[in-house]
Amino acid sequence: MTNTPIKNADISVLTLPHEDPPPTRRPESWIGWLAAAIAACFLLVIVYWYVSFPSSVPEVDTVLVRLIGGQVPTSSLTASGYVVAQRQASVASKGTGRLEYLAVTVGSHVAMGDVIARVQQDDVQAIQHQARARLDMSKAARTNAQAELRDAQRTYIRAQALLPDQFISQAEFDTASTRLRRAEATVRSAEAAITAAEADVQTADVMLENTLIRAPFDGTVLKKFAEIGEIVAPMAGSSNSRGAVVLIADMTSLAVETEISESSITKIAQDQSADITLDAVQGKHYAATVEQIVPTADRSKGTVLVKVRFLEINDRVLPEMSAKVSFAPAVQAHDSAQPRLFVPSSALVLKNGRLALYVLEGETVQEVSVEEVSRNGEDSEIRGALMDSAQVILAPSQSLRTGMRVHSREPH
Repeated sequence: MTNTPIKNADISVLTLPHEDPPPTRRPESWIGWLAAAIAACFLLVIVYWYVSFPSSVPEVDTVLVRLIGGQVPTSSLTASGYVVAQRQASVASKGTGRLEYLAVTVGSHVAMGDVIARVQQDDVQAIQHQARARLDMSKAARTNAQAELRDAQRTYIRAQALLPDQFISQAEFDTASTRLRRAEATVRSAEAAITAAEADVQTADVMLENTLIRAPFDGTVLKKFAEIGEIVAPMAGSSNSRGAVVLIADMTSLAVETEISESSITKIAQDQSADITLDAVQGKHYAATVEQIVPTADRSKGTVLVKVRFLEINDRVLPEMSAKVSFAPAVQAHDSAQPRLFVPSSALVLKNGRLALYVLEGETVQEVSVEEVSRNGEDSEIRGALMDSAQVILAPSQSLRTGMRVHSREPH
């Protein structure tokens, strides 16, 4: 056999067929969804446990505060009026002169006896000095007269002793007696002069005091009528002079003056309860009482003036404010004007030497300081910054603190 050399032969036919590697298997996407579902179920279980088992939050018993009195009574009569100070005065000078000192302005608070203003007093001071000088002269004259009296008394005693033995004549004795009576009269005259001089000094002191304008009572300056340099006179005799210097009012004497028609006056009684509201202080009710029914009517208006006194007052109540008065029916005139708060005595706790209550606001505990007014059985009347709709915790435990979260059982 002849071996024929193979040239340029195609060897590709000798190559084994190449198979592609199998594709790599990635985790299925359902595994991720399964993990998310498990986490959601776990979260739902936690929420269900939190909602279904509130025993992890302390449970407390609560009760509503009881309010007795203090509500605005159903009105049987309403009237309008104005706030008026029942004690006010236009303060003037008792003497005439130029105003040289003014110590107050509008709104100033003054006490009884305080110097409000002063009138020029140079001329009055001169009169006072003159009166005091005359008093000193009268006292000196009395001293001289008393010395003369003592000498006359000694002379009379000697003459009286010498006359029985005829050592002196009757004429000399009469002269000594006359001198004694004259000296006694001179002393009495000197004493009378002193009394007159003291009266002059007192008059000058009064005149000097009259130059000082003082507050007649405790109050507030509402108006100012004069300025420094103006002439003030008791009766304001001329157009250039002022009669009053300031207007003072006692702010604790404020009352509402209102006019009631004659047909409705039978609905008003002395000391009847009332409620006052001011246009300037919206939403605020002031407890009041009928202080006076003026015993005369206005024939032109057919009304009777009624004065209603505030039982409580604050700085926002000012004279001349417009007001509305709601009179309580006569059957309610005895009701308490102030609200009274009552809670069970078991709700009170002693904290740091003071009484307190625990109030539930939502699900949070708040501590409120109170004062126990009285106790009747299992209830206590309290006073403090407490709303009439507050829920207080009964028999609070020592572990309660402000801000703690608790769960309330059914309120009693």
